Amino acid sequence: MTTAIAKYEPAASDNYLPEYPIPDRLNEPTIGGSMSDDDDLGLTASDKKTPDIPIKLIPFLDPLKGSFKMLQQWEGRVVETRGSEFTAIITDKTNPDIEDQLVTVDTEDITPNEFSSIEPGAVFYWSIGFFDYPGRGRSRESRIRFRRLIGPSKADIARSEKIGKKLAEFFKSNSTCSTEL
Repeated sequence: MTTAIAKYEPAASDNYLPEYPIPDRLNEPTIGGSMSDDDDLGLTASDKKTPDIPIKLIPFLDPLKGSFKMLQQWEGRVVETRGSEFTAIITDKTNPDIEDQLVTVDTEDITPNEFSSIEPGAVFYWSIGFFDYPGRGRSRESRIRFRRLIGPSKADIARSEKIGKKLAEFFKSNSTCSTEL
């Protein structure tokens, strides 16, 4: 490929009068008029001149907007905790034909506000998928969140124990049960 570059010759051009003079060569930049860090010595932040550059406003992007496409989901139950990890049994919710698995999860995969939920018997949900953020692209995410259920009240426990005793009496006596349960 051949590129032709025309050589500028002011004398050869017809009636060309530039509005500004074109120098034959450029001078070396001078250090005295430069903006160096030494120029700011002894000045406070309010003394320094700021350039009159318009501020470009960045549109607010809501981090909660977007859509999550789930690829895999498990329900797990914590079996044991050890230092910075815990062992759990997980059940595949995407493909129920797969047997339960015993896994070890690092606590760094858990958000700090969920740490108090990590105890034997705690139930959690583990999801892996893509999150599409509008204007930001796609990211693969692994999320673990613990189920938060309010425990039974003392009245609920007492009522359950009472019903349990009546059922135990019924099965032991082989008789008919009263309709009051």
